[in-house]
Amino acid sequence: MSEQEISINKDGITLKGEVVNDLRPPVQRLAKTADSFLRLVGNIVGLPADFMSSHLETFRSKYAENIQAIPEKNRCNPNFRLGCAVLKNVAYSAEEPDIQTLFASLLASSSDQNLSSYVHPGFASVINEMTSLDSKVLLDFNFRSKNLSSERLDFTDEERKLIPQARSNLTRLGLLDFVAREYNQQEIDKLTGNKIFRAPRDANDVNRVLVDIINDHQKFKVSIAKDRISSTNRQKLELTQFGKNFLSVVYKQ
Repeated sequence: MSEQEISINKDGITLKGEVVNDLRPPVQRLAKTADSFLRLVGNIVGLPADFMSSHLETFRSKYAENIQAIPEKNRCNPNFRLGCAVLKNVAYSAEEPDIQTLFASLLASSSDQNLSSYVHPGFASVINEMTSLDSKVLLDFNFRSKNLSSERLDFTDEERKLIPQARSNLTRLGLLDFVAREYNQQEIDKLTGNKIFRAPRDANDVNRVLVDIINDHQKFKVSIAKDRISSTNRQKLELTQFGKNFLSVVYKQ
């Protein structure tokens, strides 16, 4: 397209004199197939068609494959803003077919009515800042959190050395985060001494029993506070809601 046929300004995207802010009918007609949608968005973000065909073949083929896998009744127009974000970022993964696959899955999910509401434009930049090992660690972490032993992935010795780094990056990207681990009954008994309070013998004994309960409760609160400060295993790494949504649309997990 020439500059007269398509341009971007503060009012939105201009196609042959008509300003559109989303996939209006002219765009919908052009985006009926996976390739035509990629050509349209590619023109908007300035990604040369020959670059896409020469260096992003995995992305193109996986995207088309994923679109075909969506039942016809569940298909919807892809998110235009997400499409622009994906095309901008996928160009940096020309030498990483595994990462291109993630971009393809993300973009296709925005065309699936069952998944589109979970798609966030920021997921494109998240993928761009992930390595293949980060992706593998995230997927394995999800399997472990669900106790899916049959799905767990194998890592080479060299990869295992870099797992802490991968988890740190996944935490930085907001997919994982540390949360306080809940106390189990054994730990609670240890902190409280498993104390059993006696029943008041008479009306005059009620106040003494209440004082014992209040003092024990205060002691319990202080013990927990000290334990949280000194304990090295009070926190555990978990998927954030952002991470769960990411897994559902990028990995279909």
